[in-house]
Amino acid sequence: MWLRRTGGRMRGAACAAAALAVVGVAAIDGRSPADAAGAVRGCPTRVSPDAFASTAALRRANVTEWSFGHPRPTGGVAQRRLIAWIRHQLRAIPGVKLGSLRFPIRRWDERSLALRVVIGGRSVALPAAGPIPYAHPTGPHGSKAPVAFVPGGQALTAANSAGRIVLRDAPAGGVPYSVFFPGALGWSVFDPGHTLDPGASYRGDFINYDARVKDLRDAAAAGAVGLLFVKDLPRAQIRDHYEPYEGIQWGVPGAFLGADEGKRIRDALASGQVPRATLVLRASRRRVVTPSVLATIPGRSRARIVIDSHTDGTNAVEDNGPVAMIAMARYLARLPRSCRPRTVEFAFSTAHFYQRVASSQERNGGAGQLAKLLDRDYDRGTVAGVVVLEHLGAREYVERPRADGVGQKLTPTGRSELDLVAVSESPALVAAVQRVVVRRGLRRTALLQGADGAGDHVPPHCSFGGEGTPFNERLLPTVADIAAPQTLYDPPFGPASIDFGLMRRQTLAFTDLVLRMGRMSRSAIAGRVLEYRAQRRAGAPVCMGP
Repeated sequence: MWLRRTGGRMRGAACAAAALAVVGVAAIDGRSPADAAGAVRGCPTRVSPDAFASTAALRRANVTEWSFGHPRPTGGVAQRRLIAWIRHQLRAIPGVKLGSLRFPIRRWDERSLALRVVIGGRSVALPAAGPIPYAHPTGPHGSKAPVAFVPGGQALTAANSAGRIVLRDAPAGGVPYSVFFPGALGWSVFDPGHTLDPGASYRGDFINYDARVKDLRDAAAAGAVGLLFVKDLPRAQIRDHYEPYEGIQWGVPGAFLGADEGKRIRDALASGQVPRATLVLRASRRRVVTPSVLATIPGRSRARIVIDSHTDGTNAVEDNGPVAMIAMARYLARLPRSCRPRTVEFAFSTAHFYQRVASSQERNGGAGQLAKLLDRDYDRGTVAGVVVLEHLGAREYVERPRADGVGQKLTPTGRSELDLVAVSESPALVAAVQRVVVRRGLRRTALLQGADGAGDHVPPHCSFGGEGTPFNERLLPTVADIAAPQTLYDPPFGPASIDFGLMRRQTLAFTDLVLRMGRMSRSAIAGRVLEYRAQRRAGAPVCMGP
């Protein structure tokens, strides 16, 4: 069922329904209501499934994407293959106009990784799960030092880390599901089966992402000669685990270890030994250029709806938004131009996994740079809103005790992962998203005001939980769909981690939303965004600089 937020900035269901009724006859980009109605008469208001890509077609495309390699870091071979494939698919769609934004980066690539630890007088080779991305390379003989375990919650300082290889637990974080419900961050929750327990813990690596960044910075500042993050999972599940993804060249070598390998070192420390380790990480750095691909389908109005996702990622689900976007583009391009009241622009953004693509002081990757351009265009009347799609069809995995070793193992529950859809503060836009979610049966979906607490700035919520954040921060009307399964940063999880039937229903729902937004007035889509933009012009505090 939908649990609706009442009071405060969002009024109840009756107000949303009234707003939706007004939207149906509102002027589009300055045209009269009669003109707007004429522009869409006889055009589809929702997608016929028979006219859209099948579940099997989405599965085939996702398997093709998976075949290019994983992980797909920014500027790497696997991402370049995917971008070439995306361009090939788009060129085959009549009427699509292609463009790009290009970004130079300093690409980092692992060449070799080895870890040896002296335990009980014997030198033991411990296989690592993978390097910390952009960790500082060692020389050919590696970094050699005694190992020191520093428990979580204890800061890394010169006293406990200088001259040592630091062993540090890197657990997933957790928050109660209740934070996503009305009364907290939620506009509403669609969970007709009552599968979401507000008191249960919603867990994921992304919740503790900032802790990894802090540890890397603190370890380098403290004079550590190496950093070993231990995950409480088997090495097979976290092979090439990819976090953090700032695009920052860290000042210390480092690697991820699985639960078994971490236990061997901890057991030695617990027995009173001081094991010495040799960490060898060889890596290369080179300048490359990485593009964001733009694909435009002209409509009756220059004001465009921008649909965004990223082309770099870790596994089959982490960056499958482009697969959905290509299916959407094929459908929308087949409609007569008269059935596209607004231009639709698809942005296949790069540098999600190189967040500091502009500078070390500025975050949000290629999407952030696109958001800057759209911010300016919004004032010119050539942008109506943004829709962001990430991690579609995600299956839920939970930690369960291992039968074949220490620690936990990620195991599928048979359910879909909670889907989070952050929506700008517009009653009409929230109501439109609610409608498509219910019609397409997208159970276990929460509509959010934002993914962080409200602050004294505009907009009140800065984070939208993922790639939608920079568009929201730039005060653009935004709908940002994201799921965050516990498998998110782990490359071994392939197409089996995706429910393709759900992915198709989600893709249909957001195509329905684009059709609906094409008929809504710009002011209805914007809601309080127009007010917030006026406050920004008057000098109000903002989430980020202009």
